[in-house]
Amino acid sequence: MQQRIVIVGGGAAGLALASKLGRKFGSNSLVDISLVDKNTVHIWKPKLHEVAVGVIDQSIEGLQYRDHGLKNGYRYIRGAIEQCDPQAKTIQLAPVYNDEGEQIIAERHIAYDTLVLALGGVSNSFNTPGAEKHCIFLDSLDSANVFHQKLMDALLQLNETQDQLGIGIVGAGATGVELSAELHHVIESVKEYGYQNISKDHLDINLIEASNKILPQLPEQVSARAQTVLSKLGVKLHLGVQVKEVTKEGFVTATGDVIKANIKVWAAGVKGPKVFESFTQLPVTPRNQLDVDDCMRVKGVSDIYALGDCAQLILPSGKPVPPRAQAAAQMADRLYANLCLKMKSQPEKPFEYKDYGSLVSLSRFSAVGNLMGNLRSGDFFVEGHVARLMYISLYQRHLASLYGWFSASVYRIAQKLLRWQRPKLKLH
Repeated sequence: MQQRIVIVGGGAAGLALASKLGRKFGSNSLVDISLVDKNTVHIWKPKLHEVAVGVIDQSIEGLQYRDHGLKNGYRYIRGAIEQCDPQAKTIQLAPVYNDEGEQIIAERHIAYDTLVLALGGVSNSFNTPGAEKHCIFLDSLDSANVFHQKLMDALLQLNETQDQLGIGIVGAGATGVELSAELHHVIESVKEYGYQNISKDHLDINLIEASNKILPQLPEQVSARAQTVLSKLGVKLHLGVQVKEVTKEGFVTATGDVIKANIKVWAAGVKGPKVFESFTQLPVTPRNQLDVDDCMRVKGVSDIYALGDCAQLILPSGKPVPPRAQAAAQMADRLYANLCLKMKSQPEKPFEYKDYGSLVSLSRFSAVGNLMGNLRSGDFFVEGHVARLMYISLYQRHLASLYGWFSASVYRIAQKLLRWQRPKLKLH
């Protein structure tokens, strides 16, 4: 009997898992691998801020699921999951509509033998009034494109008026810090494209963080160096500041002050996708994540796994696996190996998280991070060109998980050649 493995979510973890399983079992008629995602294009999530400001173009950097699936042994199914029935072993997909709002695909039910939920995480507004209405949550390709369009409109207007463009970002984690730096890169580059009246003096970036330092999850040295770079760029840092409300004008702090912003971004906190609220037959945590055991099996049900930011896996230390790209990649590797063991009726092995450190890109200005693991005992600080090269290598490793090392290298060279002949910024 054919084994149907259905993976929902084409982010870093889900796509890597589908790629590896497809390359191994794609030619086996007894195994069917399907990847479900509501989008048609994949962009590595740590690069969403680059899409948002136009540094990269999704038509070049984006991976087309349907084409990639054809070449890597899995089937792509377009759709957004609405419900999961573990008794019937089916998932329900929402209808698909075109740009005019017309239904082109009706609601469907997909049967599975093994289900993997890899929907990733979304920013957590902590129920702050006005956040959902007025902020862009930079956690999907759609939201990155919304930000990009707002930025392009604002730059066009700014070139005529020479007013201030205020951009407020809540959350000084990696996304908020990297977005702030990339915005300064863009504002310095647009003159080459005819925006002669715009300078960095017209850009007013406010980075708001409830903690007393930026990059609060990283070592003090990394945080301090990144803070120095952002301060030199002119980013206004509001540390130890809590936002109690978001209005059309800007962010209202707990002390009653208003931080004005034309474009507002929420990049604080991580929780599971909203759809999990309707998964009444699965163990959903207060942070909208699925509760899983150390083999990533969803607790209380059979043949359902969850990995990445949508899963809560408690480590032996008592802490959950952190919401990082490296954690999602490691979970995908372990689950791939476990599914191979399961098909041989061999026991699965528990997931072991290894923290190799973190790297944060500060656009062309710098990069900072700490490395740990097998390089030496403890951890050490890196910055500048060395850190930048290491940051780029992380993306190369992601591509290798999708294509294999040789094909990933060819793909990367092709990307570079295409970008060499195309504009450095996407200004449409």
